[in-house]
Amino acid sequence: MLLLVFVSLFTILLTLFLLSLLKTFRTREELEALDSVGENSPLVSIIVPMRNEERNTRRCIESLCSQRYPNFEIIAVDDRSEDKTLNILKELASKFSNLKIIEGTPTPDGWVGKNHALWQGVKLAKGNWLLFVDADTVSEPYMLSSVIKYVEEEKVDMFSISTHQVMETFWERVIQPIILSSIYRAFPQKKINDPKSKIAAANGQFILIRRSVYEAVGGHLAVKNRIVEDFALANLVKSSGYRLRVMRGTKVIKTRMYTNFSEIWEGWTKNLFFGLGKKWILVAFSIVILLARGIIPPILFAWSLINLALLGVDTPASLLILAESVFLLVLTIYVGLRTAQFFRIPSYYSLTVPLGAAVYIAVILSSAYKVASGIGVTWKNRVYRL
Repeated sequence: MLLLVFVSLFTILLTLFLLSLLKTFRTREELEALDSVGENSPLVSIIVPMRNEERNTRRCIESLCSQRYPNFEIIAVDDRSEDKTLNILKELASKFSNLKIIEGTPTPDGWVGKNHALWQGVKLAKGNWLLFVDADTVSEPYMLSSVIKYVEEEKVDMFSISTHQVMETFWERVIQPIILSSIYRAFPQKKINDPKSKIAAANGQFILIRRSVYEAVGGHLAVKNRIVEDFALANLVKSSGYRLRVMRGTKVIKTRMYTNFSEIWEGWTKNLFFGLGKKWILVAFSIVILLARGIIPPILFAWSLINLALLGVDTPASLLILAESVFLLVLTIYVGLRTAQFFRIPSYYSLTVPLGAAVYIAVILSSAYKVASGIGVTWKNRVYRL
């Protein structure tokens, strides 16, 4: 009887938690796609850091150069690439007059490579607005018009977009949705956009900021040693009293972050422990949440079947526990289905939530171990011990 009470209480709590996850997908405001701006459009400097991005360089830069916005420049910073990135950039620069290339200098001690690359780009930039865009993004022709119109009308100081995440392989579709949805839940759009809330976040794939505000808070110099520099910059801006806004922007820009398991593992390993503030209590809390969200329900279901087989159908408690475990499993799959719909992947990936949660836990533990032990995290053939 005590076991039944425990499982019933757990079922109620987990049901409330799983239902709360659905709010993540209902409350994210979407940027309207617009294809016209006023004649007196401000100059925008688009700065793209690039290190070993030969796979992405051409489509990223060509999409930016194709913007139907009257007043912008593009500054591509080659961050000491070891592949053909710089050669491709030089070829593109011969075709597009508003594309400038910076051959980056070695990363100084105490700097993260991306932050130093962006800092170099800002020094050359002339725009009233600075737009930091990652090399793995592809922009629609009306992207710039849409975002500038929005920030000018709403008097926003820093604006960040949640891009459409392209996921094509098995591991992308298993791991990426559960990690990204967890981040969206931990940093609700409504709270970020509320000036009364201390919660601040941004997506480093796309950050638009007024130059005056960037300089006032110290820019990337102030966050030079931060791996999760987007969140750090957002915190600086919001805590300084400026207006921070984040929105979905899936209609104007898309990103394919990683293409295979090893890239996913390396990319998130470098970020997660830093994203948790290097706090072990948050590591433990995250693991408990992931266990509850995706792993405990199927384990409870399997255990209840075994228990029923051993004790027989005449045991009311066993039948009730089985019913509760079935309910939790179905609800877990339903949340997984809504997650799949949100990220536009096939619905049958709702069945892979336990696997995604297990890998996510492993990545968190790996990230924590590498940082805490001093081994350091690796990104783009660089090791960071921070």
